Amino acid sequence: MKKQVNVRLIILSLISLGFFALTFLVSPYFIIGAIGFMLLGQREMKRKRKE
Repeated sequence: MKKQVNVRLIILSLISLGFFALTFLVSPYFIIGAIGFMLLGQREMKRKRKE
């Protein structure tokens, strides 16, 4: 059984990693965006398990 790739989850994860990098490089306030996108990614993972 082949698993499908969740493109939306990958995009949310990459955006979150970008915000996390900006936290260390630019300003600590970017952590708010990283946390927000991490929560959206977790919600996306839970949604896919239920389907």
